[in-house]
Amino acid sequence: MAGQTKRKQDAASGSKKKPRQEVDDDAPDPDNDEDWEGDVEECEDEEEEEDALAADAEGAEEEEADAAEEEAAAGAAGEEPKSRVWRPGVDQIQDGEHLDVEPGAYHMLHRAQVEWPCLSFDVLRDELGAHRTAYPMTAYVVAGTQARNEADNRLYMMKWSNLRKTAKDGKDSDEEDDDDDDEEDEDSDDEEKREAKLEYEGVIHPGGVNRVRSMPQAPHVVASWADTGKVYMWNLQAQRRALDKTGEKATASSVKPIHTCTSHKEEGFAMDFNPHETGKFLSGSNDGVVMLWEPVKGGWSVNSEKPFNAHPGSSVEDVQWRRVGTGCESIFASCSADRSVKVWDIREKSRKKASISIKEAHSSDVNVISWSPIVGELLATASDDGGFKVWDTRNVSAGAMANFLWHRKPLTSIDWHPSDETVLAVSSEDNSLSVWDMAVEDDRPEGQEDVPGEAHFPAQLLFLHMGQQDIKELKWHPQLPGVCCTTSASGFNIFKASNM
Repeated sequence: MAGQTKRKQDAASGSKKKPRQEVDDDAPDPDNDEDWEGDVEECEDEEEEEDALAADAEGAEEEEADAAEEEAAAGAAGEEPKSRVWRPGVDQIQDGEHLDVEPGAYHMLHRAQVEWPCLSFDVLRDELGAHRTAYPMTAYVVAGTQARNEADNRLYMMKWSNLRKTAKDGKDSDEEDDDDDDEEDEDSDDEEKREAKLEYEGVIHPGGVNRVRSMPQAPHVVASWADTGKVYMWNLQAQRRALDKTGEKATASSVKPIHTCTSHKEEGFAMDFNPHETGKFLSGSNDGVVMLWEPVKGGWSVNSEKPFNAHPGSSVEDVQWRRVGTGCESIFASCSADRSVKVWDIREKSRKKASISIKEAHSSDVNVISWSPIVGELLATASDDGGFKVWDTRNVSAGAMANFLWHRKPLTSIDWHPSDETVLAVSSEDNSLSVWDMAVEDDRPEGQEDVPGEAHFPAQLLFLHMGQQDIKELKWHPQLPGVCCTTSASGFNIFKASNM
């Protein structure tokens, strides 16, 4: 992983502006987004992790007190307080205030909302091109709701289009951007033409949607984990096609699942389609088992009589098929609230003993996992303890090859960058998403701090996106380089950082 050049890093100031507004356009929305950088703690064991967290919290309180004293002193002297980098978990925002976006932080930033929050979503592959960099962009997404009333729940097939570069790019009005010449030639006064579009087709879903996944080989085939304990398969081809035909609407009430699994004893969140063998599927539940689905004529055969006894006495939080490497079509990983991570080979006869087992992968629940799409043996794990680790599954006895402990609240999602082997992103219950590059080394002179608060952020943290409430999932778009999508209690974001 070593040898990559250090990227440009952006830091946003914590200036506080006007009350929040609901805006849905391509300009950076102050209450939606920020970019900063973070702090890394490398801990050898659970005791060191706890000591590091305690010391970090104590240091954060001291830093906050010092900053408050500086602002008070500046105010008493009639001076403007110095600009400083916002530090999540350290600095506080008062009621009626919010952070302002650093100009130039984003190449692109858009927000979308549907009637009810969506805990889960997936990006659909499309036929518009495998590597698209030109603006405006288009993305297709499927998501499932968590409505107040069970009857109001929906699966949404969505099309986000006319996704243009941000209007406020932090440049002088007379400064030219050569990259824009070939990308878009438009009338900046025509706001209607610049507005991003959200189009969607809804399908009635029985119960709230815990998680949703799209089949890579046939994106219109969608799986959903319901909070009723059932797993559904759907054919949303009509909804997908309607998004591209002006004036055409698909009937939501007439759509029924093409397959329903009632074999799980409890509800769950873990599910994944095999990216190598069409239709092969995994579902894991809160009763600790993982079931393998095999495609058959007219549907699926779920091996409920011989499931993987993955995490007895605990919940299966996430499962994922290995993405690349020898035998990847038969290998998957699982993680659990029992703090363990396991790797399974479906070719083995035993469904009780994993090929690889990491008993104490983290000091708390392991919430999500992600296999590297480039280096097949690397597995990233993220936990309730706020940290994430990277494991070389060829030698897990050596411990994690990377251990990042910076977020102060549980991590909710993790995803490797599709084309950069050292970059991944994580989201947290602290309402932020951080992007990390493990190949970067800190080349700043010791003790140097160009901006107050900058020392709080390590060199490996490339970008910090904020402004959403309770981020649940993130996904890199596989066909839009550097574009990241998120879902949260406050809606969806799709963005591209300026340093990606």
